Amino acid sequence: MTTLNTTSGGSTTGREEFSGEVYEWIIHTLTAFICLCGLVGNGKVIWILRLCTQRRYFVIYILNLAIADFGTLVALLIRETSLPFHKPQTLTLSILYSLFFFTHSASLYLLTAISMERCLSVLSPIWYQRHRTGYASTSVSFLLWAFAGLLSGGLLLFCTVVSFETYKMAVSVICGVNVLIFTPLMVASTLTLFTKIYCYSQGHPLPRVYSAILVTLLCFIIFAIPLSAVHIILIYSKHYSRAALEISVLSASFNSSINPLIYYYIGRDGNNWCKESLKAVLQRVFKEDTDSRTTGSLV
Repeated sequence: MTTLNTTSGGSTTGREEFSGEVYEWIIHTLTAFICLCGLVGNGKVIWILRLCTQRRYFVIYILNLAIADFGTLVALLIRETSLPFHKPQTLTLSILYSLFFFTHSASLYLLTAISMERCLSVLSPIWYQRHRTGYASTSVSFLLWAFAGLLSGGLLLFCTVVSFETYKMAVSVICGVNVLIFTPLMVASTLTLFTKIYCYSQGHPLPRVYSAILVTLLCFIIFAIPLSAVHIILIYSKHYSRAALEISVLSASFNSSINPLIYYYIGRDGNNWCKESLKAVLQRVFKEDTDSRTTGSLV
């Protein structure tokens, strides 16, 4: 009887391990596929905005956001194509995770700046037009990239020079800054912007640019923020949940890939959208952005 029970238990454990491996393989494959699609989409956005669209105001933010999402997807794709087959060296993992936190945090910071600036432009349009300089978007984007680089550079330094425990503390600091400082600012400004636009748009057509901003912000809050929260929980929790980590990584890859589709879906022409190029759609969205700034209102 003892032998039978032991054999049955071992068989059950084997099936559970096999099911877990299959589940992880599916998640890794799906994440890698999403990353590849996102790299194509963000690459097209970067190419179009760099060459074909006048770089003003919101366009500069979107260009920087596409670059940040592209970098995030590169880091995630390397992770998904390396971890299932072999365990990379510590230095390789350190560089990979530092790159991820650098670009992922930059995306969060840029979206926070977009939401706060748009919120300010809606609440105080006259003051905003008078005081906003033409180089504000470039300056803010540079400062946010520098801040994200400072945090991720410290993360890499702690891992390679000090110890792994210090590295975990650095990760918790980055995630804490993202979750406790920038995320509340983004959520508050997004809710304010949504409420203001919703109240105004009763009976009025909503400009595509505002729809694109709101959907992009909501997608980041829903799909990207959980990754930082999961990292904090896993660092300080005694129980390591690999499933929760892989699901949050899959969610983050989807968020970094979805923005080009958001721009295309919202900016398309309802009559012949199947035949339109991404360039034409982006030009339509950003033309509305310029027009709204010229009129000083939501329409």
